[in-house]
Amino acid sequence: MSNAIKYYLSAYNLVAFVFWAVYIISFVTGGFVINSHSMLLLNIAQGLAILEVIHALLKWVRSPVGSTLAQVASRLLVVLFINVFRTIPVWDAVLNPAIIIVSFAWSITELVRYSLYFLSTFKVQPEWLLWARYSFFIVLYPLGVTGEWLVFITPVIMGGVFAYPGDVLTGFYGYRIFVLILFISYVYYFPVLYRYMWKQRKAKL
Repeated sequence: MSNAIKYYLSAYNLVAFVFWAVYIISFVTGGFVINSHSMLLLNIAQGLAILEVIHALLKWVRSPVGSTLAQVASRLLVVLFINVFRTIPVWDAVLNPAIIIVSFAWSITELVRYSLYFLSTFKVQPEWLLWARYSFFIVLYPLGVTGEWLVFITPVIMGGVFAYPGDVLTGFYGYRIFVLILFISYVYYFPVLYRYMWKQRKAKL
């Protein structure tokens, strides 16, 4: 790896860490309710992960392209839905617990991950941080998926539809079909990614 790529990756990991830290602080100090400011921070923090797919494609990191793309895509979809659903006040009671779950599951995971990756570019890997990176996922990954699904099924729970004209998912039954397809993809990818993390844990620890 060239020095230019190394410094770029260290800068990327540091910036991503900062955005996740500022987001979770903003979310907590805001009373565990997402507002316009914290929503913007979440959009940026999670949006930065698109670059990780590019990093994997360019082989700047060892992460598999497929699993990286699947995880980033699913999270971006959740963030997109949060942006849409939070504009419908009557859904807040159902949506907010989901936002709380994903906020903590994602933030803790990413703060540990990005801090370890940042230090690793300088060949520093504290044992406690390495352990946290490859152990916290055991609880946080299933927890995060639970929160993501609470977001997806909010319209089903509320029995409502999208309030956006021209949206391809405006029909309630159409949305339920979409959720079914999404569920099938999760049933496939969750075990794959979870097993991958266990293999990584065995290799690293």
